[in-house]
Amino acid sequence: MKKICLFLVTLVFLSLYLMGCSNKSEDVKVKESFLKSGSDDSNYVELTKINDYIWVHTTYANYNGSRTPSNGVIAVSSKGLVLVDTPWNNPQTKELIKFSKSVFKKDIVLAIITHAHEDRIGGIDTLIENKVDVRSTSLTVKEAEKNGFKKPVPELDSEPKITFGNINIEVFYPGEGHTVDNITVWFQQYKVLFGGCLIKSLDASDIGNIADVNVKRWPDSVKKVLEKYADAEVVIPGHGKWGSLDLLNHTLELVSK
Repeated sequence: MKKICLFLVTLVFLSLYLMGCSNKSEDVKVKESFLKSGSDDSNYVELTKINDYIWVHTTYANYNGSRTPSNGVIAVSSKGLVLVDTPWNNPQTKELIKFSKSVFKKDIVLAIITHAHEDRIGGIDTLIENKVDVRSTSLTVKEAEKNGFKKPVPELDSEPKITFGNINIEVFYPGEGHTVDNITVWFQQYKVLFGGCLIKSLDASDIGNIADVNVKRWPDSVKKVLEKYADAEVVIPGHGKWGSLDLLNHTLELVSK
């Protein structure tokens, strides 16, 4: 009788455990591949699925007279959401925080800033107000201060690899290019590379904003990324459509002219 009772108790606990695991898995899976929120570009946000755990967030701003999209990443982990780069400004970032919480049922807990231009760091005030752990490199801290933005924590110099819940993240500084401080972000188990503004989309016909560019060193920096992440299956640029490693080769063509 005791053995039967023990077996039944074990069976109940096992069932509850499996149900808990099932619910944990289900809460990050979103059926839709494209979602949007906001009334106009001042607070409009798009979310596009790469896979169940990696999403691109896209916002728009009027840049040099054109409606310009800017991409970042939201990674869904067991410890919460990881944000790579903010939208252009604080209102868009507030919308992204609210929208991503409603979609994924998780808070943005960690943020990585890939360089100190407004399309990467423009919403940092909102992140800090929401007690998000905002990290970058010491170079980006200096550039952020110079450009009038609040400073992220410069932890990525000494800790370029981050294990956050079930997600492994690696940041890489290949050298100067689009800016003095541009870094890339690698999601190893998903073979997804966020190239940021160091990498151009296939429809880009020029190198874009040249205010802080180092044209001489840009090709070498891209080559380092291409060599390090030759197994990348998805490459996400700072602006425009994502794709394969072809984006890195296209960028090399643009910056080598």
